[in-house]
Amino acid sequence: MIAKIFWFRPNLLMWTGFLLVFVCLPVVAGETVQSDEKIRVAVMNFENNTTQRFWEDNLGYAAADEFVTQLFETQQFSLVERAQIDSILAEQDFGQSGRLNQSQAAELGKLLGVQLILTGSITKFSIDTKSGGIRSFGVEYSEAESNLDVRLIDANTAEILFAGTGESKVRLGGIRIKGFNFRQDFDRGIAQEALRPAIQDVVNKIVANADAYAALEVPISPAKIVGSGQDGSIYIDRGENFSVTIGQRYQVKRVVDEIRDASGNLLDTITDIVGVVEVSRVLGQSSICTVIEGEATEGDALEPIP
Repeated sequence: MIAKIFWFRPNLLMWTGFLLVFVCLPVVAGETVQSDEKIRVAVMNFENNTTQRFWEDNLGYAAADEFVTQLFETQQFSLVERAQIDSILAEQDFGQSGRLNQSQAAELGKLLGVQLILTGSITKFSIDTKSGGIRSFGVEYSEAESNLDVRLIDANTAEILFAGTGESKVRLGGIRIKGFNFRQDFDRGIAQEALRPAIQDVVNKIVANADAYAALEVPISPAKIVGSGQDGSIYIDRGENFSVTIGQRYQVKRVVDEIRDASGNLLDTITDIVGVVEVSRVLGQSSICTVIEGEATEGDALEPIP
């Protein structure tokens, strides 16, 4: 009886450990993985659609920064660095940040590996200042009013999952140097303080749906050809980290044309299938392939063949 108990317990632990490892492994299917951690979000710069264009694009930057701060403080969201977003925008020639259509937003989300893209616009912003003082210093109070429109876009489907508004009217106070012109002289701190209540209103609404957003898949950018060998072999950016296996085949997709609007912003790309490659060797984060049909060159995208 003692021997049976002694051997049974390690066996149970072994199976428990196996199940835990199995459950915790990322699931790769159709170039997506399921996320059970923080919700990954990229916050775009907001468009300044106010009538008088108060502080121009700087106001949109301040709104985006405040959204990043407040979402991060909830401890439910993982935010992408601004520099990374700007780099992808420049590389993909999407035009000015923040001014993306739904399709572009979804494509950006795949490249950044996020579940959600947050975009929006400032539809109303004003600061009414009253002041008085002695010599070069003045004590003042100001009333700031702002309205925001915000959208959350699913990076997998380009579907708008949330559309909401935030409104605020807040009294600002403090001592300032006389001669500071709110309309001409941008102050990020004042801008964020003025926008903060409206943004908090929207963030509260987003957090209320956090469980639904957490269930979204994290899109993975398409596999790409990153180089070639002297023997004509092709190198791709997928390996053991994506469960690639020897013999796996990919269609080679190449951009053959682009569609742009009157301002030159990229709307869509037209791709053709130009070849097929087969994996001959799998490494940690890359694989070596052989071209078995058509052609393939560095920069071409790859789509797994089931």
